[in-house]
Amino acid sequence: MKNTITRIILRWMALLLIICIMPILSMAEETPDQNDWLSFLLICNEGMNNDKGNAGNTLMVAAMNPIRGRIHLMMFTWDTFVDYEGYDVPQKLDMPYRNNGPEEAMKVFNANFGLNITHYLSLNYLNMASLIDEYGGVNVDVTRAERNALNGMVASKKIRLQEEVAGGLLSQLVIDLLAKEYQLNEFGPDTHLNGLQAVGFGWLQYDSVYNCCERDAKVVASLFHSVSRFMNDRVTLYTDRSGYPDEARGKRIINLDNLTDDDYTFIRMLIAPIFDMSDNNMEEEEIKAITLSLARVAYQAKREGTDLMELIHTTVLPLEATKPYDIIAGNQGHLVDKEANIAAINEFLYSDD
Repeated sequence: MKNTITRIILRWMALLLIICIMPILSMAEETPDQNDWLSFLLICNEGMNNDKGNAGNTLMVAAMNPIRGRIHLMMFTWDTFVDYEGYDVPQKLDMPYRNNGPEEAMKVFNANFGLNITHYLSLNYLNMASLIDEYGGVNVDVTRAERNALNGMVASKKIRLQEEVAGGLLSQLVIDLLAKEYQLNEFGPDTHLNGLQAVGFGWLQYDSVYNCCERDAKVVASLFHSVSRFMNDRVTLYTDRSGYPDEARGKRIINLDNLTDDDYTFIRMLIAPIFDMSDNNMEEEEIKAITLSLARVAYQAKREGTDLMELIHTTVLPLEATKPYDIIAGNQGHLVDKEANIAAINEFLYSDD
C-alpha cells in the first residue's frame, strides 16, 4: 500500500513538473533566434559615386526575418563618436566611409557595436532617388515646415546637378528625369514624394540631426513598402500552409514553399534595380536570400491583411542621440555608452517587438 501511494505521489509530481515547464518550453520556441534574421548595412552618400564621397545621413542596419515576416531598420546618427584605429581620439561615425568607403564603415561599425555584419548596399543620392522612382515613389507624413524646408533643399540640389552637367559629369537627361518636377505643394499624412524629394526630405536637418535621421528612416521604410507593393501588384504569392489562391487577377502565381528556377528569376527581376544601382559585396546566394526575404514579408502582409508598414519597425540610435553634444578635439558629437547601446541594438534588431 505504501509503495502504491508513493508511485501515485511521484506520478502527480511528474505531471505538475511538466505543467510548470510547458510555458517555459513554449517561450523558448518563440524566443527570436538571431540566425533567423538577415542583416546588411545600408549607406547613402552625397558623392557622385556609389563607393566613395561624403557620407550622407543614411547609415542603417536593415534586418529581415523571412520566417516571421518582419523588417527592422536601425538608423545610427552620423554625429556619433566611435573608436577608430589609427586615430588618437574618437571620430564621427561617417569618417570611416569618407576615408575608405563601405567596407571600412562596416568594419568600424561592427568593432564598436559588437555586430558581425558582412554585407552592405551603398548608393549615392542620385541612385537612391532613381531607385525610389523605380518603385513609384514613397508616401510619408510631411508637415508644412518640412514641406517648405524640402523645397529649398531640392532646389539647391537641382542647382548642384546643373553645375555637374556644366562640368560634363552628368547628362541633361539625368536632370530631366530626377528634377523635372521637384516643387512640392502638398503636405500632411501620406504625402507622395518622388525620388529627389524623398532623398531631400530624408536629409532635412534644419531642426536637429535626430529628427533628420527619423525622417530618413521613414523614407527607407516607405521604400521597402513600395518595393513590396510593387511585388504584390505583379505576383500572387502563397505557401503550402495558405493553399492555392482562389484568384490571381492575371498575376503570376508563385508558391514560396515550392519555388521553381523560373519563379525565382521572375521575383529576382522585380527587385534587380536594388542591386544594379548600388555598390554591394553580395554574391548571388546573398542576393537570393534578400530577394526571398522581401517576398516572404510581402506575402506575410497580404496574409495578415495588414499594411506592410505595420511589419516594418524603425528606430534611431545611439541612446544618447537626443542629449547635448560632447566636444572632442573641437568637434561636436555624442560619446556613447557602448555596452548599453550594444544591448539596445540586439534587442531592437533581433526581437519580434
